[in-house]
Amino acid sequence: MERTGLNIKKSTTRRQGVTRVVSITSGKGGVGKTHTSVNCALALAQMGRSVLILDADISLANINVMLGIKPKADLQDVIEGRMKLEDVMIEGPEGITIIPAASGSLASGLTLEQRVLLNEEIERAASNFDYLLVDTQAGIGPEVMYFNCAASEIVCVITSEPTSLTDAYALIKVLARDYGEKEISIVANNVPNEKIGRGVFLRLARAVERFLHVKLRYLGSVPTDSAIPAAISEQKALLELFPSSQASMAFTKVAEKLDEDFFSRRVKGGMQFFFKQLMEANAYGY
Repeated sequence: MERTGLNIKKSTTRRQGVTRVVSITSGKGGVGKTHTSVNCALALAQMGRSVLILDADISLANINVMLGIKPKADLQDVIEGRMKLEDVMIEGPEGITIIPAASGSLASGLTLEQRVLLNEEIERAASNFDYLLVDTQAGIGPEVMYFNCAASEIVCVITSEPTSLTDAYALIKVLARDYGEKEISIVANNVPNEKIGRGVFLRLARAVERFLHVKLRYLGSVPTDSAIPAAISEQKALLELFPSSQASMAFTKVAEKLDEDFFSRRVKGGMQFFFKQLMEANAYGY
């Protein structure tokens, strides 16, 4: 499906010039991070928020593939100076707006000059939205840290698998030790039920709070649901294709929890905070 044109969904609660910046990340791949990003974006849009989602896995274009979108231009065109960010932004389901990643051509990462250009473009384009959700790469690589340290809030997606918890702990350790993060939100994905999801969170939280002195905030859990692989196969968002599924309702609850402190949290961040943090990261060579 080729997307052209852009019709930004207007927020019913918009405060001009203030954007809440949230990165969605994970310690390892395969935990449903991009799926969480996309469906939380849709849920927020259904609640009347205007949402811009940045595919910050800059070389793999995960969101494009997940939603069956074939953009005419992407982040590569912006980074190389051929287009403005607004020219590559495309409309997704429920009126969300997507900044599509490049496909393979930026595998070596961004130069300092490219980061500065991207910072300026994001700051300008995102100022018209309530939320900027940044779907990062997985792991602890430099591009992951680059975007995580810039956001005013970080959401880490985990599963009950031991490797997921180990890698999430490693990610949080780096964020705390090298970037001074003191609070991170957690979503437990692909768990049998809420009780187990909360238990997985508590197991991670006890270790993190004891040894890393980082506070973890529980946003909720998303159950294992046959509707999820069906939506992925159809290249549609779960909330779009199966809005009444258990997982869809769980994603909506996660988004509601995230949005509970919408106004107070935005005071902390905003796009100027995002820009300032990225500049500081550049100064230290991150």
